[in-house]
Amino acid sequence: MQYIHFLNLEYFILLVYGVFTGYSGSIDISRVPVETAELMSRLIWIGTICTVLFLIGVVYCYRRLVEVEHAGWHARQHVEDIVAEERMPMVQVKNTQWEHVVSLVNSANENDWRRAIMEADIMLSGVLQMQGYRGGTIGEMLKDANPIQFTTLDLAWTAHKTRNTIAHGGDYVLTEREARATVDQYRRVFEEFNFI
Repeated sequence: MQYIHFLNLEYFILLVYGVFTGYSGSIDISRVPVETAELMSRLIWIGTICTVLFLIGVVYCYRRLVEVEHAGWHARQHVEDIVAEERMPMVQVKNTQWEHVVSLVNSANENDWRRAIMEADIMLSGVLQMQGYRGGTIGEMLKDANPIQFTTLDLAWTAHKTRNTIAHGGDYVLTEREARATVDQYRRVFEEFNFI
């Protein structure tokens, strides 16, 4: 058996010719009819052209795929940005009453701390009324509240009890730490209802 160390197109053409004609002996190229040789030559050219067109098509499809993937990534990023903007809380108008409470509790004067808690309790009354809780006093409205719908109910009770101690305690000494903790409890209640 002979080994082929180079590409001999004539040899392959003659093999194909032998398959079609049934001739298996050594083929002399001069014995191949002219029409068959032309047909083989055309097939080679058609095959080469089809291969080149196929490769161009593959390159084109790959480039289009990259472009579509890139455009899709940008479209997805745009949608994610829109969703993130929708989820981001809107810039709220500052609640001046709350800002006043915060400025009072940041004061160095104990009387300002007391006023901060009293004003925060007045704000709590307004919030509870806006939420539709029934009752003539804050205590009654808090009793009417459902802890499942009002997750900071315990904080509201604690803050309101501190307010009652200050209002009815007479000589009750309010520490700065207790004042800040109470105002923070009110803050968490107000944030639950998007009041501040």
